[in-house]
Amino acid sequence: MGAGDWFGESLTTQISMQTRNFLPVLVLILGTAALAADTPAPLTSALLGRLIREAVSTHPSMAAAEARSQAAASAIGAVRLWEDPQIGLGVTSARQRMRMDAGDIRLGIDQMIPRHRLYGAEKRRAAAGLQVQQAAARQTANELGLAVAESALELALADELIRIQNENLSWLKTIVGITQERSKNPDSSPADTLKLESELAVREQTLASLRRQRTQYAATLNLLLGRPTDSPWSSLKLSEENPEMRGVEVLREKLRNGNPRLEALRHEAEVAQAEADAAKEKRKPIFSVGVETNTYSGGDFRGAMFGVKMTLPWLHRSVYAADIARAESMSAAANDDLAAQERGLHSQLIALLTEVENNQRIVQAYTDEVLPKSEKAVETLQSAWVSSKATLLDVLDSRRALLDALQEKRRAVAAVQVAEQGLAALTGKLIQTHER
Repeated sequence: MGAGDWFGESLTTQISMQTRNFLPVLVLILGTAALAADTPAPLTSALLGRLIREAVSTHPSMAAAEARSQAAASAIGAVRLWEDPQIGLGVTSARQRMRMDAGDIRLGIDQMIPRHRLYGAEKRRAAAGLQVQQAAARQTANELGLAVAESALELALADELIRIQNENLSWLKTIVGITQERSKNPDSSPADTLKLESELAVREQTLASLRRQRTQYAATLNLLLGRPTDSPWSSLKLSEENPEMRGVEVLREKLRNGNPRLEALRHEAEVAQAEADAAKEKRKPIFSVGVETNTYSGGDFRGAMFGVKMTLPWLHRSVYAADIARAESMSAAANDDLAAQERGLHSQLIALLTEVENNQRIVQAYTDEVLPKSEKAVETLQSAWVSSKATLLDVLDSRRALLDALQEKRRAVAAVQVAEQGLAALTGKLIQTHER
């Protein structure tokens, strides 16, 4: 039962005990009950999963990530073991006698001998690059899923706050009905009516603001899902699913093994190490073999020559040394980036766990202590006001306190669920959890 319904029923009972002449009040109370008939859909894990899968299947960022993965896969096939052979053709210009003796057409072909270690290093670099892009695609899906979950939770929270404010407006209208009846008494003061009109105006603006925010949240969620921004959403409510209890070390281990950003950084370190290995191989000499034939244009073959060639990399030792130093520094930087990222994510993990625990305790406190006492205070003061033993201001203050408590509890419930989705994203389980 909503707070407005509870208050309406309680107030009806009190009014019937005090007087039988408040027919307009009863009509307003019935209107309050009609408003409460709306049954919003709970935002369960199953519903969140459907929304996340829809976003992942339609969002252009996922298409871009897939294209980068395909490009990285093609890069593996582009690594070559054998270099292209070189063919040469030469013509000698001399007297016929000399051309007849030595030949005047030279045809040669050279082939570089494969460098297997360099090939292996470049192959490892390309394979690690593919793994980087695949991990980046999982990270993109993770971030997209988290954005969808947060937007959906914001939408559900806005719906809950709108319902609470609606019930409060119905309560205010009930009080207005009572005040109007009392205003018929010549001894009554118009101050109560003015106070109620002011309170009603403030609450109407609050409700209008919440509805505008809901429109914004719905548009954001529609954009994430690839739907038209004005696509309608039925009323939602926050799920009451309780999160499982986990220790910090258990979650830290899941983060270390499952976080796609850490996985991408590990593969980036592998890429950097492979580049360092390739740089060391490039400083070694390159060998090639070739054959060259001499032929006289008149049709006589004059002979062939076989040869071996070798580059002289020692002439550029400083260049190769600088390339190796650069690659090794990049490898060290990649490993340091990995360690730094792990520390940062561990800090986020602790912050989210603290957020979950704090808000769970807030929810428990509001459920066990704050709300029951606030409801009792409103009930007591409204009874005293009906019998002219308390002022309207006392009733309004107690009602505001109850309204704030109701809203803060729902905000805390939403905060718990947002933090839970953040933990799932940090440990790389957000997409897998919602794919079940």
